[in-house]
Amino acid sequence: MAYYERAGSFTTLKLDSLMGAAVGPPVGKTPKWQDRGFSLSHLAVKIKYLIYLQLFLNSFLISPEHYNSLANNFEHLWQEIYEELIPLLMKSLDLKPHHIVADIGSGTGLIAETIFKSFGLKDPICCVDPSPEMHQLAKKRKGICPVQKTAEEFFSDTQISQCFDMVIAVFCTHHFVDHDAVYKGIFRSLRPGGIFVQFDTISDGHPKFKMAVDKWSTHSQKASERKKFLREIMFQGKFTQKEICSPWSVTKSKLYEMFRCRYMSIFHQLSDEQIEEGIKELESESLKDVKDNELINCIYVMLLTKFELEWR
Repeated sequence: MAYYERAGSFTTLKLDSLMGAAVGPPVGKTPKWQDRGFSLSHLAVKIKYLIYLQLFLNSFLISPEHYNSLANNFEHLWQEIYEELIPLLMKSLDLKPHHIVADIGSGTGLIAETIFKSFGLKDPICCVDPSPEMHQLAKKRKGICPVQKTAEEFFSDTQISQCFDMVIAVFCTHHFVDHDAVYKGIFRSLRPGGIFVQFDTISDGHPKFKMAVDKWSTHSQKASERKKFLREIMFQGKFTQKEICSPWSVTKSKLYEMFRCRYMSIFHQLSDEQIEEGIKELESESLKDVKDNELINCIYVMLLTKFELEWR
Protein backbone atom coordinates (compact mmCIF):
# COMPACT_ATOMS: atom_id res chain seq x y z
CA MET A 1 0.00 0.00 0.00
CA ALA A 2 1.38 3.37 -0.95
CA TYR A 3 1.98 5.65 2.01
CA TYR A 4 2.26 9.41 1.83
CA GLU A 5 2.87 11.79 4.68
CA ARG A 6 3.32 15.49 5.08
CA ALA A 7 6.84 16.35 6.17
CA GLY A 8 9.00 19.36 6.85
CA SER A 9 8.40 22.63 8.62
CA PHE A 10 6.09 25.33 7.33
CA THR A 11 7.78 27.05 4.41
CA THR A 12 6.80 30.29 2.70
CA LEU A 13 8.04 29.79 -0.85
CA LYS A 14 7.65 32.63 -3.34
CA LEU A 15 6.39 31.71 -6.80
CA ASP A 16 9.42 33.22 -8.50
CA SER A 17 11.63 30.81 -6.53
CA LEU A 18 9.49 27.91 -7.76
CA MET A 19 10.29 28.86 -11.33
CA GLY A 20 13.98 28.48 -10.60
CA ALA A 21 13.71 25.56 -8.18
CA ALA A 22 16.55 23.07 -8.50
CA VAL A 23 15.80 19.63 -9.90
CA GLY A 24 16.49 16.86 -7.38
CA PRO A 25 16.95 16.86 -3.62
CA PRO A 26 20.10 18.30 -2.05
CA VAL A 27 23.08 15.96 -2.14
CA GLY A 28 23.21 13.72 0.93
CA LYS A 29 19.76 14.78 2.10
CA THR A 30 16.91 12.26 2.12
CA PRO A 31 13.26 13.38 2.20
CA LYS A 32 11.54 12.26 5.41
CA TRP A 33 9.00 10.09 3.61
CA GLN A 34 11.87 7.93 2.28
CA ASP A 35 12.90 7.02 5.83
CA ARG A 36 9.69 5.11 6.50
CA GLY A 37 9.97 1.33 6.15
CA PHE A 38 7.45 -0.96 4.47
CA SER A 39 6.23 -4.37 5.66
CA LEU A 40 6.32 -7.39 3.34
CA SER A 41 2.62 -6.98 2.66
CA HIS A 42 3.22 -3.35 1.69
CA LEU A 43 6.04 -4.48 -0.58
CA ALA A 44 3.87 -7.10 -2.29
CA VAL A 45 1.17 -4.53 -3.03
CA LYS A 46 3.81 -2.07 -4.22
CA ILE A 47 5.30 -4.64 -6.64
CA LYS A 48 1.85 -5.47 -7.97
CA TYR A 49 1.18 -1.77 -8.52
CA LEU A 50 4.51 -1.24 -10.29
CA ILE A 51 3.74 -4.11 -12.70
CA TYR A 52 0.37 -2.53 -13.46
CA LEU A 53 1.99 0.88 -13.79
CA GLN A 54 4.51 -0.37 -16.34
CA LEU A 55 1.75 -1.89 -18.46
CA PHE A 56 -0.27 1.28 -18.17
CA LEU A 57 2.63 3.53 -19.11
CA ASN A 58 3.54 1.35 -22.09
CA SER A 59 0.05 1.85 -23.48
CA PHE A 60 0.32 5.65 -23.19
CA LEU A 61 4.02 6.25 -23.87
CA ILE A 62 4.33 9.20 -26.24
CA SER A 63 7.08 11.50 -27.35
CA PRO A 64 7.32 15.07 -25.99
CA GLU A 65 6.62 16.32 -29.51
CA HIS A 66 2.97 15.30 -29.18
CA TYR A 67 1.92 18.24 -27.00
CA ASN A 68 4.45 20.57 -28.63
CA SER A 69 2.78 20.01 -32.02
CA LEU A 70 -0.69 20.15 -30.48
CA ALA A 71 -0.23 23.37 -28.49
CA ASN A 72 -1.49 25.96 -30.99
CA ASN A 73 -4.61 23.92 -31.81
CA PHE A 74 -5.23 22.46 -28.37
CA GLU A 75 -8.03 24.77 -27.23
CA HIS A 76 -9.76 24.62 -30.62
CA LEU A 77 -9.69 20.81 -30.62
CA TRP A 78 -10.98 20.56 -27.04
CA GLN A 79 -13.42 23.48 -27.29
CA GLU A 80 -16.69 21.50 -27.27
CA ILE A 81 -15.51 19.30 -24.39
CA TYR A 82 -14.08 22.11 -22.27
CA GLU A 83 -17.15 24.33 -22.69
CA GLU A 84 -19.15 21.70 -20.80
CA LEU A 85 -16.46 20.38 -18.45
CA ILE A 86 -14.82 23.54 -17.10
CA PRO A 87 -17.99 24.77 -15.30
CA LEU A 88 -18.21 21.34 -13.63
CA LEU A 89 -14.56 21.56 -12.60
CA MET A 90 -15.14 24.97 -11.05
CA LYS A 91 -18.05 23.64 -8.97
CA SER A 92 -15.80 20.98 -7.44
CA LEU A 93 -13.27 23.53 -6.14
CA ASP A 94 -13.53 25.60 -2.96
CA LEU A 95 -10.97 28.39 -3.03
CA LYS A 96 -10.50 31.68 -1.19
CA PRO A 97 -8.71 34.72 -2.67
CA HIS A 98 -5.67 34.22 -0.41
CA HIS A 99 -5.11 30.58 -1.39
CA ILE A 100 -1.94 29.46 -3.21
CA VAL A 101 -2.64 26.98 -6.01
CA ALA A 102 -0.59 24.70 -8.27
CA ASP A 103 -1.88 23.22 -11.54
CA ILE A 104 0.06 20.12 -12.66
CA GLY A 105 0.00 19.38 -16.40
CA SER A 106 -1.49 22.82 -16.95
CA GLY A 107 -1.04 22.94 -20.73
CA THR A 108 -2.01 26.29 -22.23
CA GLY A 109 -3.13 27.63 -18.85
CA LEU A 110 -6.78 27.89 -19.87
CA ILE A 111 -8.12 26.11 -16.79
CA ALA A 112 -5.71 27.89 -14.44
CA GLU A 113 -6.68 31.31 -15.79
CA THR A 114 -10.36 30.43 -15.38
CA ILE A 115 -9.73 29.41 -11.76
CA PHE A 116 -7.70 32.57 -11.08
CA LYS A 117 -10.47 34.84 -12.39
CA SER A 118 -13.42 32.86 -11.00
CA PHE A 119 -12.14 32.82 -7.41
CA GLY A 120 -10.41 36.23 -7.48
CA LEU A 121 -7.07 34.81 -6.38
CA LYS A 122 -4.48 37.32 -5.19
CA ASP A 123 -1.47 35.25 -6.24
CA PRO A 124 -0.83 33.70 -9.67
CA ILE A 125 -1.32 29.97 -10.07
CA CYS A 126 1.87 27.90 -10.35
CA CYS A 127 1.43 26.09 -13.69
CA VAL A 128 3.71 23.10 -14.18
CA ASP A 129 4.06 21.64 -17.69
CA PRO A 130 7.10 20.28 -19.58
CA SER A 131 6.07 21.45 -23.07
CA PRO A 132 7.87 24.64 -24.20
CA GLU A 133 5.10 25.41 -26.69
CA MET A 134 2.41 25.09 -24.04
CA HIS A 135 4.66 27.12 -21.74
CA GLN A 136 4.80 30.02 -24.22
CA LEU A 137 1.02 30.12 -24.58
CA ALA A 138 0.47 29.97 -20.81
CA LYS A 139 2.79 32.93 -20.23
CA LYS A 140 0.35 35.16 -22.13
CA ARG A 141 -2.51 34.45 -19.73
CA LYS A 142 -3.55 36.39 -16.64
CA GLY A 143 -2.79 34.98 -13.20
CA ILE A 144 -0.28 32.40 -14.43
CA CYS A 145 3.21 31.60 -13.15
CA PRO A 146 4.45 29.02 -15.69
CA VAL A 147 7.06 26.43 -14.66
CA GLN A 148 8.50 24.40 -17.55
CA LYS A 149 9.15 21.10 -15.80
CA THR A 150 7.74 17.62 -15.55
CA ALA A 151 5.84 16.76 -12.39
CA GLU A 152 8.76 14.55 -11.34
CA GLU A 153 11.26 17.38 -11.78
CA PHE A 154 9.09 19.91 -9.98
CA PHE A 155 8.32 17.79 -6.93
CA SER A 156 11.88 16.46 -6.61
CA ASP A 157 12.76 19.79 -4.97
CA THR A 158 12.26 19.19 -1.23
CA GLN A 159 11.97 22.96 -0.67
CA ILE A 160 8.48 22.63 -2.12
CA SER A 161 7.02 21.70 1.26
CA GLN A 162 3.73 22.90 2.77
CA CYS A 163 3.47 25.82 0.37
CA PHE A 164 0.18 25.15 -1.50
CA ASP A 165 -3.41 25.30 -0.30
CA MET A 166 -4.55 23.31 -3.33
CA VAL A 167 -2.92 21.21 -6.03
CA ILE A 168 -4.97 20.18 -9.07
CA ALA A 169 -4.22 17.70 -11.85
CA VAL A 170 -6.66 17.65 -14.77
CA PHE A 171 -6.52 14.77 -17.27
CA CYS A 172 -2.74 14.44 -16.96
CA THR A 173 -1.78 11.86 -14.34
CA HIS A 174 -1.48 9.04 -16.91
CA HIS A 175 1.59 10.90 -18.19
CA PHE A 176 3.42 10.72 -14.85
CA VAL A 177 6.51 8.53 -15.21
CA ASP A 178 7.07 7.99 -11.47
CA HIS A 179 3.65 8.06 -9.83
CA ASP A 180 5.00 7.22 -6.38
CA ALA A 181 7.46 10.13 -6.35
CA VAL A 182 4.91 12.61 -7.75
CA TYR A 183 2.18 11.74 -5.26
CA LYS A 184 4.63 11.91 -2.35
CA GLY A 185 5.72 15.33 -3.63
CA ILE A 186 2.14 16.53 -3.96
CA PHE A 187 1.24 15.58 -0.39
CA ARG A 188 4.49 17.10 0.90
CA SER A 189 3.70 20.35 -0.91
CA LEU A 190 0.29 20.82 0.72
CA ARG A 191 -0.20 22.95 3.81
CA PRO A 192 -2.23 21.63 6.75
CA GLY A 193 -5.84 21.58 5.58
CA GLY A 194 -4.66 21.58 1.94
CA ILE A 195 -6.52 19.82 -0.84
CA PHE A 196 -5.37 17.73 -3.80
CA VAL A 197 -7.93 17.34 -6.60
CA GLN A 198 -7.41 14.95 -9.50
CA PHE A 199 -9.60 14.59 -12.61
CA ASP A 200 -9.28 11.52 -14.86
CA THR A 201 -11.05 10.62 -18.07
CA ILE A 202 -13.15 7.47 -17.86
CA SER A 203 -14.82 7.87 -21.26
CA ASP A 204 -14.91 10.62 -23.87
CA GLY A 205 -18.14 9.19 -25.26
CA HIS A 206 -17.55 9.81 -28.98
CA PRO A 207 -17.52 7.11 -31.69
CA LYS A 208 -14.14 5.48 -32.34
CA PHE A 209 -12.78 3.21 -35.04
CA LYS A 210 -11.54 -0.24 -34.03
CA MET A 211 -7.84 0.58 -33.83
CA ALA A 212 -8.51 3.57 -31.57
CA VAL A 213 -10.77 1.42 -29.40
CA ASP A 214 -7.93 -1.08 -29.04
CA LYS A 215 -5.52 1.68 -28.00
CA TRP A 216 -8.05 2.98 -25.49
CA SER A 217 -8.90 -0.45 -24.07
CA THR A 218 -6.01 -0.50 -21.59
CA HIS A 219 -7.21 2.80 -20.15
CA SER A 220 -10.74 1.46 -19.74
CA GLN A 221 -9.62 -1.88 -18.34
CA LYS A 222 -7.40 -0.21 -15.75
CA ALA A 223 -9.95 2.37 -14.60
CA SER A 224 -11.02 0.26 -11.62
CA GLU A 225 -7.38 -0.39 -10.66
CA ARG A 226 -6.63 3.34 -10.73
CA LYS A 227 -9.64 4.04 -8.54
CA LYS A 228 -8.52 1.35 -6.10
CA PHE A 229 -4.93 2.62 -6.03
CA LEU A 230 -6.10 6.12 -5.11
CA ARG A 231 -8.37 4.73 -2.38
CA GLU A 232 -5.41 2.90 -0.82
CA ILE A 233 -3.31 6.01 -0.32
CA MET A 234 -2.88 6.46 3.43
CA PHE A 235 -3.16 10.00 4.74
CA GLN A 236 -4.83 11.91 7.54
CA GLY A 237 -7.95 13.60 6.26
CA LYS A 238 -11.06 13.18 4.13
CA PHE A 239 -11.19 11.19 0.89
CA THR A 240 -13.94 11.47 -1.74
CA GLN A 241 -14.24 9.93 -5.17
CA LYS A 242 -17.08 10.07 -7.68
CA GLU A 243 -17.81 9.87 -11.38
CA ILE A 244 -19.19 12.94 -13.13
CA CYS A 245 -21.04 12.78 -16.46
CA SER A 246 -21.21 15.69 -18.86
CA PRO A 247 -23.10 15.76 -22.18
CA TRP A 248 -21.33 17.38 -25.11
CA SER A 249 -21.81 17.52 -28.88
CA VAL A 250 -19.51 17.72 -31.87
CA THR A 251 -20.04 17.71 -35.63
CA LYS A 252 -18.75 14.77 -37.62
CA SER A 253 -16.30 16.95 -39.54
CA LYS A 254 -14.90 18.38 -36.28
CA LEU A 255 -14.57 14.89 -34.80
CA TYR A 256 -12.53 13.77 -37.81
CA GLU A 257 -10.37 16.89 -37.44
CA MET A 258 -9.78 15.93 -33.79
CA PHE A 259 -8.66 12.48 -34.90
CA ARG A 260 -6.33 13.80 -37.60
CA CYS A 261 -4.79 16.37 -35.27
CA ARG A 262 -4.42 13.70 -32.57
CA TYR A 263 -6.28 15.65 -29.90
CA MET A 264 -5.67 12.83 -27.42
CA SER A 265 -2.39 11.02 -26.89
CA ILE A 266 -3.77 7.63 -27.95
CA PHE A 267 -4.01 8.94 -31.52
CA HIS A 268 -0.34 9.93 -31.44
CA GLN A 269 0.43 6.22 -31.51
CA LEU A 270 -1.31 5.89 -34.90
CA SER A 271 0.08 6.83 -38.31
CA ASP A 272 -1.73 9.16 -40.73
CA GLU A 273 -2.64 6.13 -42.83
CA GLN A 274 -4.09 4.28 -39.86
CA ILE A 275 -6.21 7.27 -38.87
CA GLU A 276 -7.53 7.67 -42.42
CA GLU A 277 -8.36 3.97 -42.55
CA GLY A 278 -10.19 4.37 -39.26
CA ILE A 279 -12.22 7.29 -40.58
CA LYS A 280 -13.16 5.21 -43.65
CA GLU A 281 -14.29 2.48 -41.26
CA LEU A 282 -16.61 4.90 -39.43
CA GLU A 283 -17.86 6.28 -42.75
CA SER A 284 -18.89 2.81 -43.85
CA GLU A 285 -20.38 1.78 -40.54
CA SER A 286 -21.59 3.76 -37.50
CA LEU A 287 -21.37 7.26 -39.03
CA LYS A 288 -22.31 6.50 -42.63
CA ASP A 289 -25.70 8.24 -42.36
CA VAL A 290 -24.39 11.27 -40.41
CA LYS A 291 -23.78 14.47 -42.38
CA ASP A 292 -20.54 16.41 -41.98
CA ASN A 293 -22.19 19.34 -40.18
CA GLU A 294 -24.55 17.17 -38.12
CA LEU A 295 -24.01 17.07 -34.36
CA ILE A 296 -23.07 13.83 -32.64
CA ASN A 297 -24.26 13.70 -29.03
CA CYS A 298 -21.74 12.29 -26.57
CA ILE A 299 -21.36 11.77 -22.81
CA TYR A 300 -18.00 12.59 -21.21
CA VAL A 301 -17.37 10.65 -18.00
CA MET A 302 -14.61 11.70 -15.62
CA LEU A 303 -13.46 10.51 -12.22
CA LEU A 304 -13.10 13.17 -9.53
CA THR A 305 -10.78 12.24 -6.66
CA LYS A 306 -10.25 14.63 -3.75
CA PHE A 307 -7.89 14.41 -0.78
CA GLU A 308 -8.55 16.95 2.00
CA LEU A 309 -5.76 17.00 4.59
CA GLU A 310 -6.51 17.51 8.25
CA TRP A 311 -5.60 20.72 10.05
CA ARG A 312 -2.98 20.30 12.74
